[in-house]
Amino acid sequence: MNRIVLALVALGALALAGCQSLNNPGAWGQIAAGVGAIVGETSIDPRIEKVSAKLAEQCATVQTAALAVDLLSPSKVQQAAQDARIAVATFCAAPPRSVSEALASLASAYAAIAAARAGR
Repeated sequence: MNRIVLALVALGALALAGCQSLNNPGAWGQIAAGVGAIVGETSIDPRIEKVSAKLAEQCATVQTAALAVDLLSPSKVQQAAQDARIAVATFCAAPPRSVSEALASLASAYAAIAAARAGR
């Protein structure tokens, strides 16, 4: 029970810190690492690792599909398609094996999406 409360507090802190990190997407990685250190090992880590391994086996297929959706999507959903492609590439580069690694992966995806949007 204490871990759940601690995780909720950590996620709340992550959300509040995110408000301060809007101009610095790279700061999300530091925040996620801190939250991951607080959360530590969880009982769902083995399940995350198992699912992550199965998805990692299909990364080439999923990346190809994401690229096709990105290239062929209508202009209304073009931004979402590009964001999804970046998120898939981030996951495939380093599939998470635990809750803390999943948080870091989400932060990396957010930073990559923010950097891509700033570069346009």
